[in-house]
Amino acid sequence: MRTVVPLIFLALLAMAVSGCYDTGFPTTKELEAMYRRNPAPKQTYRVTLSLAEAPGPFAKVEGSIRYEAPNCGYIAEGISGVSKLPYYYLPIKFSKIGENTFAATIHADAMLDEDYLGTGVCRWQLTSVTSSIRATGAKTDIEYIVGLSGDELRGLSAQTNYFVKDEYPGNDPSERSDLGNADPSRYRPELQNQLFSATLTPAAVTP
Repeated sequence: MRTVVPLIFLALLAMAVSGCYDTGFPTTKELEAMYRRNPAPKQTYRVTLSLAEAPGPFAKVEGSIRYEAPNCGYIAEGISGVSKLPYYYLPIKFSKIGENTFAATIHADAMLDEDYLGTGVCRWQLTSVTSSIRATGAKTDIEYIVGLSGDELRGLSAQTNYFVKDEYPGNDPSERSDLGNADPSRYRPELQNQLFSATLTPAAVTP
């Protein structure tokens, strides 16, 4: 009696033998090494990070910008059926401009539009801006985070997050991050007079 092998099993076996999981696309790390910076960016913004009712000094202020190319999908790491978008992070360098106030200049068009995948020009978009502050930079410090979406940046819309003061500066060896809350009323009533805020405000810079 002839044994009937399910077609799905035969298809999977053929894929494994032939190596057709290998799409020929570079890995994510290889792609990141190919991405290029725009030598002449024009979409310039200044982002200002302001703290109110701060529980103490913040010596370490950092940030990053995420860019994506939504029109350029590729198969991630050769895994069949899993599509990813090119993405890249650039650091933000904040400077102190006042007591508990920091600022940085960034570019929405910092990445160069090019054909990185051999399928057409990848059009980069800024998708998020994130800032983080720590009391000293020690690993036990809480990392307080406030960010903007790409739409908020382009719409010049500020974002404020509220955090509990009595957790400052932090003593957790696992490097805890605190995203806070955009609505202070979400905290318990007994905590609402123990909050400080961090506000990230974008402004367009004209030539």
